[in-house]
Amino acid sequence: MKCKKIKVLLCLTATLSALLGGCSFHEGSDLPANGKVVQESENSGDSQQKDENQEAESSSQAIQETESESQEPEPVVTTVTISATGDCTLGATQTHGYEGSFHEYYDKNGEEYFFAGVKEIFEEDDFTLVNLECVLTDETARVEKKWNLKGRPEYTGIMTSSSIEGCSLGNNHTLDYGEASLTDTMSALDEAGIVYGYNDQTGIYTTDEGVTIGIVSVGLFSEKEQREKDIQNGIASLREQGVDLVIVACHWGVELDHYPTQYQQEAAHRIIDWGADLVIGNHPHVLQGIEIYNGKVICYSLGNFCFGGNRNPSDKNTMIYQHTFTFVDGVLQDQVEAKIVPCTISSIDSRNDFQPTIAEDDRKASIIEKVQDYSEPYGEIVFEDDGTIMIEE
Repeated sequence: MKCKKIKVLLCLTATLSALLGGCSFHEGSDLPANGKVVQESENSGDSQQKDENQEAESSSQAIQETESESQEPEPVVTTVTISATGDCTLGATQTHGYEGSFHEYYDKNGEEYFFAGVKEIFEEDDFTLVNLECVLTDETARVEKKWNLKGRPEYTGIMTSSSIEGCSLGNNHTLDYGEASLTDTMSALDEAGIVYGYNDQTGIYTTDEGVTIGIVSVGLFSEKEQREKDIQNGIASLREQGVDLVIVACHWGVELDHYPTQYQQEAAHRIIDWGADLVIGNHPHVLQGIEIYNGKVICYSLGNFCFGGNRNPSDKNTMIYQHTFTFVDGVLQDQVEAKIVPCTISSIDSRNDFQPTIAEDDRKASIIEKVQDYSEPYGEIVFEDDGTIMIEE
């Protein structure tokens, strides 16, 4: 019996302890169970803060993405500056003796002499175009005519040493010593890396920026209809090849006349309508005016420049025409940004020393004034004191 009572008492004690323990669990504040509840509450706050931060970050990112999508990329702007000159006869006529001739100046002074006065301008542009009015050949059998203009094949070094990259061959002296002399000239230019145009043959030059410039060059004299077809076909061909700029060089007009003929003007307008970006004229041996037609520039004559064909021409005024073309995302813009650089064909007035020189002061102002007068019939154009071309509103 005693043992049984003790066993019952133990059971009662255990039951009472369990009941007291249960009450203590709910009221105590320092028990592990209570601590666990407190910890869960703190984790819940951190989780809420984390969610808010993530939501803010997502919202900020969404705003940035929206702003990025709404902002257009910066346009790519490319400029190309072209310089053009008048007739360059790198040689002499059959009537000249050696003394005082272009050949003597070359032998005494070297190839860099001739364009030393304007070389800096050519070096700063992207492309320089001259009218090569002679053949470069060793041929001696000349075509019978009053003046035959010829230089040596190595005279291409005169151009390459002075940053001249292109020339027009479509003129009335490219056959002065027969077909062989033209072939010799082209071979010399090809070897020197100088691009050229001649009748149905076009040339393409690529600038350091990757802009392509196409050259068409013809003489518009006895075969005007055929030569105009060469121009139209040449422009079309260059456009099909994706050329960015097309320059058409025309040999035309009346010698020593400062104003173009009606035919010159009509032909120039047709050439622009066919798709040319710039028309450069030569042959009169003197300066003529400049016209803007449908937003494109026509230089009717740039006169002589480095001209070995005459030892002492009475009119030594000349100029360099410079035009800066602007492309935005590969599209040519409409504005005309151009100027003339007044020059003389010689560094001295007493004779022709075959060294074109930039005109200064009164001579510069006088040349600009004359070109303004020659351009008067076409309206619109005004030349600033520095030669910049402005268009009247």
